[in-house]
Amino acid sequence: MSLMEKRYRKLVKELIFVYTELEYVNEALRNAHSDFEAKYQKYCVDNNVPLAELNKKHKKRIEDVIPHPKKQEVDEEGIVKIEAQQKLPRKIQKVFTKMYRMITSKIHPDKFANREKTPEIKEKISMFKRSTESYNSRNWGKFLDICERLDIMPTRYDSINSTIMEEISDINKEIVNKKRAFSWRLYECEEDKGCEDRILKDFLFQLFRYRV
Repeated sequence: MSLMEKRYRKLVKELIFVYTELEYVNEALRNAHSDFEAKYQKYCVDNNVPLAELNKKHKKRIEDVIPHPKKQEVDEEGIVKIEAQQKLPRKIQKVFTKMYRMITSKIHPDKFANREKTPEIKEKISMFKRSTESYNSRNWGKFLDICERLDIMPTRYDSINSTIMEEISDINKEIVNKKRAFSWRLYECEEDKGCEDRILKDFLFQLFRYRV
């Protein structure tokens, strides 16, 4: 195995890891936003915070500061779908397209049309479906994981390694940005009341310059 191939395999593992981390963060935030709102409202009531007055006084600031997240799409297993990334350079797209065609040649459902649907065959059909979904949505972590399991390797390691590194960097930046949210910080308190109070106090000050 060449050094370039070893690097490729290492990068694929890193890419799969960061995609998994992003899915985890997205899943956690789906509930964390509503949990934050409920605890925020209760905290304001318990501490006599004039929330209605503050909201009215700082209406414009609230609209600028608090994001309005898009509704997240989930797959049939309830996992948040990763948004498609920007269009790839032509030569990299060709590499991925060639790898997808190799998957098709190995496990396309038509190959098993006249065979008994054993657990192994069903898994291959499911794998093909996942590979198609990940290819179309440009979830290269899942796509390359399937390629590795089928022993399908790229024809050009240099260019694909650079693309994977860029993808890892972009996803890490997205994860860091999502974890800056107050709802994530509250989620990480894990029901520690003192921690939650500190986060909510900080939120009130950041939003309204109001001290409890």
